[in-house]
Amino acid sequence: MKISTGSQVLNTFLNGGYENDILTTIYGPSGSGKTNLCLLAAVKIAEQGKKVLLIDTEGGIAVDRVQQLTNTPQEVLKNLLFFNPVNFDEQKAIFETLRDLVNEEVGLIIVDSISMLYRLEMGKSDEVYEVNSALGKQISYLVEIARRRKIPVLITNQVYSDFDKRGFVKMVGGDFLKYGSKCLIELCRTEDERKLVLRKHRSLPEGKELLFKIISKGIEEI
Repeated sequence: MKISTGSQVLNTFLNGGYENDILTTIYGPSGSGKTNLCLLAAVKIAEQGKKVLLIDTEGGIAVDRVQQLTNTPQEVLKNLLFFNPVNFDEQKAIFETLRDLVNEEVGLIIVDSISMLYRLEMGKSDEVYEVNSALGKQISYLVEIARRRKIPVLITNQVYSDFDKRGFVKMVGGDFLKYGSKCLIELCRTEDERKLVLRKHRSLPEGKELLFKIISKGIEEI
């Protein structure tokens, strides 16, 4: 079972859409299109009358953008439930209650991004083990919800340069996201185009690529 990505181009690329019982992580540099891909799926699910839980740690989800992506903005916005933690403790508190918030009305969970507040906490905390442990628990909560409730989870993640491999990037959080996610999608950006690369999938070949641009109603293949 899969859900629509909100884009026919991306549905075709992923052979039908996002799988509904796993974590899908979309990672890449700032401005590469991560939030846009999440909003496309959120709007599609909300248009179908399902609730979408959006945990926005970056303050990057704009209502104006949501309204551009749908012909029924009022109905869609009624089905989008926003959570806006401003520090890692608030993020932890939301995740600890997340399982109690999920019911049959929820069709999608989005975390945009999983790593921003974690990264800030790592920068100021001496308790590295505790911070990493908290992130690991948050990923495990999402995995459990996806598998038990068959609710797809979309996560965005930040990146940093891989100094051992020039031109490559690594995800913040490393193995937590790498092993917790059954689908990994990397976004790259140049001056002229954006590129989506499938890095991990249960049934599709790794390394599959899609060139695209962002338009008012979603994305368009180049």
